Amino acid sequence: MSTQIISTNDIIRVEFCGHLYAADELREAIWLTNIELRNGLPKRERLEAQQQIAGMELALQALTEAEGEGR
Repeated sequence: MSTQIISTNDIIRVEFCGHLYAADELREAIWLTNIELRNGLPKRERLEAQQQIAGMELALQALTEAEGEGR
C-alpha cells in the first residue's frame, strides 16, 4: 500500500481511503473508532474497525515520519 503525503500551506496531510488527513485528525479518528469497538460491534463490523485502525495507524506513522523530515 502506498501512502501519499501532501504538503500545502505548511500543513502536511496524508491520503487515507480517498481523504486527506492531518495528524490530529487521524488521532481523533483512531480514538473514535476505538470507542466504537469498546461499545460493542457485530463481529464483521468489529473486524472492519480493527482493520481501519491498523490502516490509520500506518498512515499516522508515515505522516509523523514525513513531518520529522520536514517535507
